[in-house]
This record gives sequence, structure tokens and C-alpha cells, in this order.
Amino acid sequence: MPASETQPTEGSTQRAILFIALSPEDAGNIREGLRDTSDKWRLEFVSTVRQGLTALEQTPFDAAVVDLQAPGIDAPGLFKTMMEASPTTLRLGLITPPERQAIQQVKAAVHQLLTKPCEPKVLKAVMARTFASQEFLTDENFRRLASGIRSLPVLPNIYTELMQELKSEDPSLDRAGEIVAKDMGLSAKILTLVNSAFFGLGRPLTHPSEAAMFLGTETLRALVLSIQVFSQFSQVRLKEFSVENLWKHSWTTGVLAKRLCEFEEADRTVTDEAFIAGLLHDMGKLVLASNLPAELEENIRQGRQKKLTLWEQEYVTFNASHAELGGYLLSTWGLSTGVVEAVAFHHRPTLAKRQNFSALTAVHVANTIAKKGPSECGLNPQPVSMEYLRSLDLGERVEGWKQFFNDALDQRS
Repeated sequence: MPASETQPTEGSTQRAILFIALSPEDAGNIREGLRDTSDKWRLEFVSTVRQGLTALEQTPFDAAVVDLQAPGIDAPGLFKTMMEASPTTLRLGLITPPERQAIQQVKAAVHQLLTKPCEPKVLKAVMARTFASQEFLTDENFRRLASGIRSLPVLPNIYTELMQELKSEDPSLDRAGEIVAKDMGLSAKILTLVNSAFFGLGRPLTHPSEAAMFLGTETLRALVLSIQVFSQFSQVRLKEFSVENLWKHSWTTGVLAKRLCEFEEADRTVTDEAFIAGLLHDMGKLVLASNLPAELEENIRQGRQKKLTLWEQEYVTFNASHAELGGYLLSTWGLSTGVVEAVAFHHRPTLAKRQNFSALTAVHVANTIAKKGPSECGLNPQPVSMEYLRSLDLGERVEGWKQFFNDALDQRS
């Protein structure tokens, strides 16, 4: 039976976290390191996979942490079974760096892979960020949509390595560039984007280290993450949906959202969040294209026929949309609440908690005002929410933003 570390009190909103097949030493370290969370997290430890799966079937857990190098563990099969037993449980795997790439190559249904041995403070930070970002994902309709997802993109290995360098005691953009340079395809893509008209460089950059120095840490990590996420869907081939066209739209949205923040003199954090959220705002479409291709294509056809946007038609079908799905996945990767909200609410910004100019504002506007004519797949374009902008006292800024975006797009052409 599971060994419960704490017991929830009546009316408690404790998060339930299951630890599977950890060594006694690792389990002891985590118990001690998470002792101060006992009022909000309920920890349970089981020694075998069988006990873990039984626990997941019987109890709703918010997160499950598995030692992937425990004897006899089949990681892909285990995570697939865990997903089927509890689709919305955050699934974390503990693994040593040499074994990490093998897990990514089989695309196991894991949300994050953490380096083993895992410091309790790292585990605490990852789960705390994720739980904070998922507060809006309580709707049962969304949970039903999420339960149909069987294959997830994996947080890229180079992105994880890059983040370790940038968060080290002595971070180096030159070393960050060398990490990027290890992947020739990624390097080429980043150099192509940095040398594009959007950045307006006086001379072409020829090495990722130069690009890293020019871009800075946050822009570099946003590009690495978005490029590698899209690359995981490069084999998707659908009649009604193009990954390449979606990348072009996402790139434009990200750049224009970033420029709008600079135009409005937003602080650096908001600007960085807007860029990465713009690049990944439609990631839910990629997940649907990979997992529910027939449903995605039918929604596109129905949306065209009814003159609806794709998200409106998705609500007819699922009572949920690709926006919430993308926000949910990014929350499982521990991205900031600002990024998660911008992705999850970019079609319906009035539902968000933030009531000031934010990454959500920039992404919503960039995704709407900047579009000319029908959106991708020939669907109706998303209209800007004047209700939302007026609530922020920004309604009078729209015409100026339209001109600003038109000028930026003309410069790109």
C-alpha cells in the first residue's frame, strides 16, 4: 500500500503527489526536502510500478514522479499506461543525463525529465510553477479533451542543457552558442531567423555564439524551444493543415508581440514572455494534428462551412480548444504563468485574471490585428476583442497599433 507522508484535513485543497520506485536514499532526501510543503502537498511513496499504477487508478494525483532507472522499468509503456489511467496527472521522470536522449527518441508520454539525482528544491520549483499555472484548467470539458491525447512533444534536450548553462553560477552566452551549435539543423534555423529582415542587422551573423550574444538569453531560449518543438511535428502530413504555414504564422505573431511590447515600453519580463508565447501560442494545434488528425481536419472543414474561427468550431465539438491545450502543456513544462495564460487565453482574453497590459495583450493583438484576410486553412480570422482592450483603457490605441503592424510587415516583405 502507498506510504502517505501527510493526511489532508477536511476541506483541504492539498495537491497529491505520487513517487514511484525511488531508491530508499532518494526517497529519504525528497521527504526531508519537501517537509515544509506538508500543509499544501500530500506525498505518497510506493516501491513498485504495479503499486504506482494501482494508486493512480484509485486516487486522482496531481503529479507522479518515477525513477526511470529502477530495475525492470519500461519507460514508454509505463508513461502510456499512466496517461490512460490519469490523463491530467503531471508526469515527471528522473533519469541520468546519458540515458535521457533515449527517452526522448521514443517520445514517451512524459511531461518533463529531471536529472537524477534530483535536488528536492528543483523538484519543488518545477511542481510549484506547474501547479500555479494550471489553476485555470479545472473545466471538465477541457479534461475530456486532454484525455484523448496519447502522444506529447518532449521538452527538448538541448533546451534543457541550454537552461542549465544560463542558470549556472557563471553563465556564458558564448557557451550557450556552442550548445546550440551541436545541432546543425537548429543552428541553421536560428541563423536564418536572426539574419532575417525582422531583426535588421547591419551584417550577417555566421555562428550561433554570435547569434547568442546578439539575441540575449531570453530570446535565444525562446527560439531554441519553439524551433525544437515544431521539429517534433515535422512528419505530420494533413490535407487541411500545414505545420510549415503554422510556423510562419507563429513566427510573425511572436516577433510582432515582442515589438508591440517594446512600442508600449513594457518591462523586460513582459516582452520576453510575449515573444515566447507568440511563438508557441498555437502549439495545441500541433498536438491535435498529431493525436486527433481526423477531428482537427473535420473541425477545419466545418469551421470554413459555418464561417467560424477554428477555436469556435472546437468549442462546438469539444467544449474546449487548442488554446487551453497548448497552455496546459506549457504549464507542465514549468513555463511562467504569464506565458501559459497568454497561450491559453489568446482567443478569449477577457477570461484571464490579469487586468493590465501583459504578454496576453500583446499576443492577442499580434494574432488578430496583424492578420490580413482569412487565417490559415481558409478559416475566418480572429477578431480583436475590443471589450478586453477597453477594459484595460487601451481601446483608443488600436488604430495606432494597426499602422505599426502594417509598417512592420511591409519592412519584412
